[in-house]
Amino acid sequence: MEGSQAAAGALWHTERPLRVVLALQPDCPKPECFETLSAMELAEQITLLDHVVFRSIPYEEFLGQGWMKVDKNERTPYIMKTSQHFNDMSNLVASQIMSYADVPSRASAIEKWVAVADICRCLHNYNGVLEITSALNRSAIYRLKKTWAKVSKQTKALMDKLQKTVSSEGRFKNLREMLKNCNPPAVPYLGMYLTDLAFIEEGTPNFTEEGLVNFSKMRMISHIIREIRQFQQTSYRIEHQQKVTHYLLDKSLIIDEDTLYELSLKIEPRLPA
Repeated sequence: MEGSQAAAGALWHTERPLRVVLALQPDCPKPECFETLSAMELAEQITLLDHVVFRSIPYEEFLGQGWMKVDKNERTPYIMKTSQHFNDMSNLVASQIMSYADVPSRASAIEKWVAVADICRCLHNYNGVLEITSALNRSAIYRLKKTWAKVSKQTKALMDKLQKTVSSEGRFKNLREMLKNCNPPAVPYLGMYLTDLAFIEEGTPNFTEEGLVNFSKMRMISHIIREIRQFQQTSYRIEHQQKVTHYLLDKSLIIDEDTLYELSLKIEPRLPA
């Protein structure tokens, strides 16, 4: 039975078009809520979604820094969809935590999301780790001292460990090390590669002083694209659970940034100077 489930998950992952995956289907079952889903279910489906989105990017979009141009949505639509998906997932995490009126519930939600992030790490979904840790570092959540006081020491220590893994320090030194030592499937953080490509494009001329094509630059770019392709091509053997992805993709659950901060100030007003 397990083998057939894995095969079904792999098939869904490989063949389901991106537009279908990222659209909430009208025939979806009633969506689950955060409380009824386990950390494992959330982590696996976040990983599945993240990989579907990541693998949809054609290699042509990595050439010429199209994602930094005015017409980026036309030039690099799949890179932009990947970036939007990252923001949506991060916003969902932040919104879900802030939806609780009482301190214990918010602290409990933070602990569960950190557990989800740790399972994402075990699944080599470093993009998912960053989606969650970046949400927890939002000013609206980070400033809630009373809430964080209720979060266990173990969870805080685990969060520190996860943040160090995906930190941008030293050009994502720790993340690069993890990716180098892991076997696919994996979901790297796309922003790391886009930064690399921009650095090469801007810092290296297309032609040598002799007027010849700079093949060294071409090799550096192709090396990065080859690494991206390696992670795009190996699918996860995770069974798709529509009830979970329905919850994860429900835009109605997302609270905008300004409202999040207003909620944060209501929950814990600023202390007088």
